[in-house]
Amino acid sequence: MNLKNFQNFFTFSIIGCLTMPGILFGPAMVGILVDHANFSEQYAGWALAYQSIGSAATLLIISSFIHRLDLKKLAFITLIFAFILEIYCSFIASPDFSFLIIRLFIGMFTTIANIAVYTSIASFQNYERGFGLFVLMQYLVSGLGLYFMILYSDYLGAQGLFLLLALFNFIALSMIRKLPNHQANNNAESGLTSELKVLFSGIAFLAIIGFGIHEMSGVAQFTYIERIGVSIAIDNQSLSNIMLISSLLGIPGSIICITLGKKYGLVIPILFGISVCLLGMSLFLFSKTYLTYAIRMCLMGFGWSLVLPYIQSHLANIDKKGSALAAGNSFATIGGALGAALAAKLIGENNNYDALLQVSMLIYIIAALFIIISIKLKKMHD
Repeated sequence: MNLKNFQNFFTFSIIGCLTMPGILFGPAMVGILVDHANFSEQYAGWALAYQSIGSAATLLIISSFIHRLDLKKLAFITLIFAFILEIYCSFIASPDFSFLIIRLFIGMFTTIANIAVYTSIASFQNYERGFGLFVLMQYLVSGLGLYFMILYSDYLGAQGLFLLLALFNFIALSMIRKLPNHQANNNAESGLTSELKVLFSGIAFLAIIGFGIHEMSGVAQFTYIERIGVSIAIDNQSLSNIMLISSLLGIPGSIICITLGKKYGLVIPILFGISVCLLGMSLFLFSKTYLTYAIRMCLMGFGWSLVLPYIQSHLANIDKKGSALAAGNSFATIGGALGAALAAKLIGENNNYDALLQVSMLIYIIAALFIIISIKLKKMHD
């Protein structure tokens, strides 16, 4: 990866991170809404779920005609609306349905910029290294963000949280011009045919569904991971430290992808990363202590950061123009929304975190099977 490509991938990654706060800072957002805005834990989970639903709906709609969109211009417009709505949320944050609808629209608006980042990375050579860098930045930004947001949650409060999210949108807005310009395909009939042919192939279908189930498992756990720490009497300072360290341990996983690329194919690194994640998931089920919580977080941080860029590289390899990436990220976001909703349902009123951890682990195994079968079919097809 030459210096110019690295600079481009770095810029795109910053924009992408700034437009996915629900994913990167979800546990801290849930904690702040519960502690400072009179939300129940379930309703705070639904707030994140509605934002994910908005994202998923947008991605699903545009995946069938993404070749004909100027995502760069569209992202600029939608980020303006997201910026305004986040400021509005800072004044009206309360557990009611109108707030959920606003979060849904914010999810729709920020997602346009986010998918523009994915397709921009896919348009360059060595895109698998670009996705690796993107995931690395997600873990770095998430780790630092969770550390400071949890540690200073009492100072931020709900109003400070949403003003901070508005600032993220404004910074992303100022950087949108750095994205490459893509020539849209104005032949609607041929564009639709090519996109649908890709999306309904067995290879793409398995990868897209598998990615959705993968994110469903991750978000189901991630949404309440801060609350799980609180439930075993870990204080805010210690939680912040663990969140930071586990996120920073995601960096080595991403560096493996950046350094090795496809040298060993996709299956071997994905299987390794999945094994590490499953070890982390199962460890905390058997022993709930400060130490096992910290080890679990670190193993998940490393394994997840290794698996994710290789999944995205596989989707980009299916269709360089972005339809599989858009559909995959749509189902990933749908999975995330369902994961947050499932988590809220599973913990119930009695905060049954064991059920949440067990179900999410089973879902993760199913996702792994779908993705590996898709990769094997792609290899046979080529």
